[in-house]
Amino acid sequence: MSRKASVTRTPATNRPGTRQPGRSAQRAPVRPPQRQAARWPIVAGLVVAALVSAMVVYVARSGGFGTPTAGAADDGFGHVHGMAVDHGTGKLYAATHYGLYRIDGERAAVRVSKQAQDLMGFTAAEPGRFLASGHPDADSGGPSRLGLIESTDGGVTWQTMSLSGAADFHGLRAAHNAVYGYNSADGAFMVSTDRQSWQTRSTVAMGAFVVSPTDRDTVVGVGQTGLQRSSDGGRTWTAIAGTPGFSDMVWDADAGLWGVDPDGGVWQSSDAGGSWQRRGQVPGEPHALSAHGDDLYVAVTGDEILTSGDHGATWTTHYQPN
Repeated sequence: MSRKASVTRTPATNRPGTRQPGRSAQRAPVRPPQRQAARWPIVAGLVVAALVSAMVVYVARSGGFGTPTAGAADDGFGHVHGMAVDHGTGKLYAATHYGLYRIDGERAAVRVSKQAQDLMGFTAAEPGRFLASGHPDADSGGPSRLGLIESTDGGVTWQTMSLSGAADFHGLRAAHNAVYGYNSADGAFMVSTDRQSWQTRSTVAMGAFVVSPTDRDTVVGVGQTGLQRSSDGGRTWTAIAGTPGFSDMVWDADAGLWGVDPDGGVWQSSDAGGSWQRRGQVPGEPHALSAHGDDLYVAVTGDEILTSGDHGATWTTHYQPN
């Protein structure tokens, strides 16, 4: 993300000896050499002052000298692919086209990741520990698919765990001491217990998916024709008839199972996705859904994040860019 400085040019004033309309040419007076030379220190001082001023503006906008986590909130997220609350700090994090952001206030979003990776899949595993996937920063080398990457310092730095160059997980869930992932590169639904080796359990077209917080084998995913459920950890799938089509879902131990449809409808299920009750309407086009305790969070178009504490009935602004 870069900013382009605009340059305002001031029209040149009439120079001595230049013919002007309606005037006769005049010879420009010749100044003594020492007087002309005296002007150069003034010009040089003005140039230096302009350069210093420009540098101050640049540093102020970029977050300061040598700040590895600087990322101005008004640069925009690009798109929010996933959100999660760090259970250690209670802070909401947003995985975006330009790295991982921590939401510090209604007008404060700080990019914590040193690199601006395009994070497609994202989940919170433990306090301060995140898992993600997607594509590397445009300025960095390496394969175009990140595989599984992990951060143990709150998202500042990331290490490759496995499948570099082979997997682009568009869905990741950490549950039951395992990692569940949907690899968009080949449609494989995969599970790992050590974040190094993976078991491919099925090949299926899928959007978002969630894992039951109480049963490691119950998985609900968004299929091509609606919701589908697995009762054997993602090995086989059965369509769930008569359910809404969701753009994202979340299954939280406290909040329960929730889904948001492309039109902003907010739905809740109390029977593992078998039936759904509409609870409210998000005022905007939803991109990502998360939950923590009694609070729901939805990222909508325009880099805004909304929150609800009354089961989706009403929504307030949790974050809005300047």
